[in-house]
Amino acid sequence: MDQGLTMLRRLLTLLICLFCVLPAAAGTVLRVGNGPDSESLDPHRAVGAGDSRILTALFEGLLTPDAAGRMVPGAAERWSVSDDGLTYTFTLRADGRWSDGTPVTAADFVWSWRRAVDPATRPLFADFLYPVLNAEEIAAGKLPPDRLGVTALDDHVFQVRLKAPKPNFTDYLYHRATYPVHRPSLEKHGVGFARAGNLVSNGAYMLIEQVPQSHVTVARNPHFHSAASVAYETVRFYTTEDSQAELRRFRAGELDITETVPSGQIEWVRENLPDDLHLAPRAGINFIAPNMRNEPWKSNRALRLALSLAIDREGIARRVLRDGEPAFTFVPLGLPDYVPAIPPQAGWSQEARDALARTLFKEAGYGPERPLTVNLLYATREANKQIAVAIAARWQSVLGVRTVLENQESKVVLSRMRDGSYPDLLLREWFWVFPEKYLEIMRSREQRNGNGYQNPAFDAAMETADRAVSRDDFAQALQRAEDIVLADAALMPVTFATSRHLVSPRVGGWVDNLRDSHPVRHLAPQ
Repeated sequence: MDQGLTMLRRLLTLLICLFCVLPAAAGTVLRVGNGPDSESLDPHRAVGAGDSRILTALFEGLLTPDAAGRMVPGAAERWSVSDDGLTYTFTLRADGRWSDGTPVTAADFVWSWRRAVDPATRPLFADFLYPVLNAEEIAAGKLPPDRLGVTALDDHVFQVRLKAPKPNFTDYLYHRATYPVHRPSLEKHGVGFARAGNLVSNGAYMLIEQVPQSHVTVARNPHFHSAASVAYETVRFYTTEDSQAELRRFRAGELDITETVPSGQIEWVRENLPDDLHLAPRAGINFIAPNMRNEPWKSNRALRLALSLAIDREGIARRVLRDGEPAFTFVPLGLPDYVPAIPPQAGWSQEARDALARTLFKEAGYGPERPLTVNLLYATREANKQIAVAIAARWQSVLGVRTVLENQESKVVLSRMRDGSYPDLLLREWFWVFPEKYLEIMRSREQRNGNGYQNPAFDAAMETADRAVSRDDFAQALQRAEDIVLADAALMPVTFATSRHLVSPRVGGWVDNLRDSHPVRHLAPQ
């Protein structure tokens, strides 16, 4: 009898252990809605926000975002700045390792930063390194990459020389353009180095699987210096271009985090999933970029102003998106060390804006006798469609403009933006916490200036900002530049961004922040 009771106790203990362990094992997989399909996991070539989320899991820069989006030591454990503000010396972590177990060295950063500005790489965010001595000249093909102002003093000391003091330089170092790339694997695999089975990374996770139009899987990197603090063993980033389908998958328990929430479902979600809903201000903007390589956009300022004034920004923010803020400036409000100069029409009624829009439209040479038809291109997403439809309706009712709406996959829109092949107007979005990053894309030299804007006065104001030593002088130069681009109506602000996510109560560690940065290494089952 005693033996039978002992056996029964052992069996019950085993069942209890299994009951406790199984849910924990299931919880070690985090399932993340990630928006459009992954385009590239080459840190120096990636564009989209979804790829950026994956790369933040795979790589670590000198600095890295914490759970609240603040910059903290990453691959560098400490750094110092010279008295003249020109030299930054970074000491790398002694326990920094690539996912193949080899050490991360200062030479890795030297080689990677040179690659990040080398025109042969066709880098898309080389401007994040433009503060570094000779970076801009290298990117323009005027100097070889080995002239970049970076040096490996030894295996663990990486030194950077700037062309001029840049008070917020370290804030740039979280960006993927500054990530180290594993040279041996790139030289072995060429352009295929960033694929599953080939990619060697230095972050909390390593790349395991890529299934086009489905998902990307990453697994915890055992060689990561803080691997013991990484809670989720596996993370799957799912392609979720259809926000309605993404919501259904979340409700069915197939996703733990969504990339967004459909605008038309915000009120339903507020009522039915209030504990899961996260709405927060985000540094970003939706805007329309006229293609100023083409007529009539290139020379007809009155037309650009008329269309911009006729946009009902308050209506789109309040009644269409239901969670946005109307944008009358290009740089969002509330960014550190910058206050945009708000144009006077921001304080007008929409009726007053419409009246001026009609006057300018007639001045531009259009009206019933000469009607206008325009093409408006946007990436296929519900929010984009809602914004585009609302704007088209306003232009029709206020100005009699007929708008042909054209939607394409995000990667197609990005390609057409880069080569300037869209005919008239492009609905874009842009997300940064640095005010200069909004204005820099409008520079004549900027490769991401997809609308072809060129104004020497604007470029001069931005060059003054480049040379500014104090934050006040820097902000004043940016304000002049923003005034110029808004007066030209070289772009048409629509709404400021709001981050919107559904997060399962089973996921802990989520912190809403202006960057909308939520590195998966800081999330944990609960």
